[in-house]
Amino acid sequence: MEETPVILVTAGYDHTIRMWDALKSTCTRSIPYTESQINRMALSSNKHYLAVAGNPRVSLYDVFGTSEQPVLNLDGHKANVTAVEFTQDYKFLATCSEDKTIRWWDIYAGSCRRVLDNGSIVNDLAIHPDSRQELIISCDQKGRVRVWSLKRQEILCQAVPQTDVAVRSVAVSPNGQLVVAGNNLGQVFVYRLTIDSSPQTGRIVELEPYINFDAHDGYKITRVLFSSNGLYLVTCSADHSAKLWQLSERIVPAPNGNREGMIQAGAELVHHLEYHLRWVWDAAFSSDSGYLVTVSSDMRAALWDISSGTVIREFKGHGKALVCVALNDATG
Repeated sequence: MEETPVILVTAGYDHTIRMWDALKSTCTRSIPYTESQINRMALSSNKHYLAVAGNPRVSLYDVFGTSEQPVLNLDGHKANVTAVEFTQDYKFLATCSEDKTIRWWDIYAGSCRRVLDNGSIVNDLAIHPDSRQELIISCDQKGRVRVWSLKRQEILCQAVPQTDVAVRSVAVSPNGQLVVAGNNLGQVFVYRLTIDSSPQTGRIVELEPYINFDAHDGYKITRVLFSSNGLYLVTCSADHSAKLWQLSERIVPAPNGNREGMIQAGAELVHHLEYHLRWVWDAAFSSDSGYLVTVSSDMRAALWDISSGTVIREFKGHGKALVCVALNDATG
């Protein structure tokens, strides 16, 4: 079977998974999902598998199959599954849940290999891109950003951007050096993730504060996500918009002029993406970082040209709020 070059999938509260022809804005396949709403989705890097996070089950579908039934169901969570992510080799899957746990699944065995007890509702997670590190980054309802060791099943370090303010979403840059968290007050916090190893001290992992900024004027951030090339950061929000940012450093004069200039890091707004009529819940970048798809409670998905910040396609057909999107258009 010839593989479809672009896999675009949307879902939400109408109990339907829709796959789209991204160029024609037409739905090519519809899969009923009657068990619950769908909270998050992920596509494997080889495009063959779609992971769907519901309440409380995670299901895997064959993207190129014709059956409406999943090829695998992963049972273990006891409440809403809030995030799902494949490893790059699509052998494992990480999930987190309102049941206060993070789970690590062996896809080929169809079983859970690790359970990490967070002690609070886990809102989002990200797998560190360097698989040798065996790290998962999570955020939770108590406002904590945590770095976990999968192997040791323990917390290596944590940060609390703002006390008692829930952190809604977390992302790791493609080079693994930055962690970004977005909270319920519209604030974004960027950390440097440092990993040092030595025979004397072992591995020391730290989250070092780097940049923080107000992204959405007090409105909840629903999603933060890096582009594939690491140049852009998108934030989605309850303010009915998404914003595209670039993180940058510049040299500023030092105080009193008695030494060399200082490096100042910050975030520059590239585009304010205003199109949706209700909350924007999720986003997905194209593999070349030239396009972005957003989804909203207004039941629409929008395809954006990043260079111009304009909508070039819209996708309609869902009957209730759209809250998640998955995109894989990689050619290699």
